Amino acid sequence: MELLITIAYYFFVRLIFIDYKLLPFNLFWKFIVCGLYVSAALTEVLLLGQYTPYSKYSFAQSYVVQMAPEYGGYVEEVYVAANQRVKKGDPLFKMDPSTWQHRVQEQQAQLELTRSSVATLKAQVDANKARVEQSKAQLALNKEKLNEFSAAKEKNAVSVIRIQQEEQNVKNAEAQLAVDEADLRASELAYDAMLDGQHAQIAEIEAKLATAQYNLEHTVIRAPADGYVPNMQLYPGSFIRLKQPVMPFVNEEEQWILGGFDQRGMQHVAVGDKAEIAFEMYPGKVFEAEVVSIGWATGGAQGQPSGILPQEGTNHPSMAFAIRLKITNPDPDYPIRFGASALVAVFTKETPEALALIRKLEIRSESYLNYLFNPF
Repeated sequence: MELLITIAYYFFVRLIFIDYKLLPFNLFWKFIVCGLYVSAALTEVLLLGQYTPYSKYSFAQSYVVQMAPEYGGYVEEVYVAANQRVKKGDPLFKMDPSTWQHRVQEQQAQLELTRSSVATLKAQVDANKARVEQSKAQLALNKEKLNEFSAAKEKNAVSVIRIQQEEQNVKNAEAQLAVDEADLRASELAYDAMLDGQHAQIAEIEAKLATAQYNLEHTVIRAPADGYVPNMQLYPGSFIRLKQPVMPFVNEEEQWILGGFDQRGMQHVAVGDKAEIAFEMYPGKVFEAEVVSIGWATGGAQGQPSGILPQEGTNHPSMAFAIRLKITNPDPDYPIRFGASALVAVFTKETPEALALIRKLEIRSESYLNYLFNPF
């Protein structure tokens, strides 16, 4: 752009002073001509670069999600084509569901068996409680008989052998009660194994069933957001390994512009500064934007932990910082394409109106020059 302005200025001066001789090209006018050019150059170098940073190395970005299935297997169906726009939740492709369908049926059958088993445990608890009550009643009866015979013995109305028999009956009843109570405790422990208010065996099977149903549901891989698949290489019948990425999904819900700006013009830039963006693919169209974040770090300066000293050139300074911008006036007639190159001008809060006007004229001129296609 600067070269074109210089050429245009040269021909303008030539027309005025040499070709048409509208003004005498004396020392005064030579001083004026040179002074205007030097002033314009100094304005570009000293002022515009400081207060309205400019980047020719900017491009559109958005999130790219690597789509992969939860597990390996064969692709049963592909629902989308390359660059087909889809909404969040729309199906992209489907894995063979037969494995997890069988798992779901297996766990459903196992759940019914487990519920029946738990019901049997409950019945066993009830039966053991009844036996305990029966043993207690028998023990009480035996003790009552023993007391009656003991009273009769004092009157010599019963033999010693009879007393001994009743004492043995009491001991047998006590032993039987101990056995029945132990059986009751064992059955209660088996039945009372609870987890979050549910029997542990049922909870275990329901968890396995939920896992199988989750995997069955996720045999259909769906779009994580509004967007599209730019590179489609998947075809029904393809075999995919576990969690193997098979397609890139470009998220169109969140888009931004990333630009590399010379560090010498970054001291006045702050989040919230206004900006303008001109894409090469849309000549004459200028978008308004806003600075949303600044990457105050460069990869070349990062050191790697190691046991050796860094060699010369391993770490190096960078001449640019990255700025992320968000377009504030999107136009559906001019969609922002992922990777589209752009020109970006940032207007800092300290920018004088005159400098802002010059930069706006410059970026618009650059934008209109994009109508000229250069094949070289």
